[in-house]
Amino acid sequence: MQLVVFAVVLILPALQREGFLSGTELQGNCMDIIEKYGNLSCALDGSGDLEDVNPILCTLECSGNGRPKLPYGTCSNNDLNCNRFEMEGLRNWGQRLERILHQVLTRWCPCLSKK
Repeated sequence: MQLVVFAVVLILPALQREGFLSGTELQGNCMDIIEKYGNLSCALDGSGDLEDVNPILCTLECSGNGRPKLPYGTCSNNDLNCNRFEMEGLRNWGQRLERILHQVLTRWCPCLSKK
């Protein structure tokens, strides 16, 4: 019993400090995913490059006039809602965008589909 209490007292604060249990690491990972695929979303929308994220409207702000929406559940209470489920939703969103890009490229550049 004392060993368990000792382990919890020593290990838990260290894990929380490093973001492992505090959610800090997840928030950064969600922003990384949004930045990576946000540029692709803006480009596919014909709106230039990603400039910012608007968590109030849950949209991307692109250099053009477009404002593509982030996946449902990504934002709540005027902030990014980043937990493991939302991170998975963002990854799925990114995969859909990559699939759309692939379809566009193979349609408009037939030489790509031959490789």
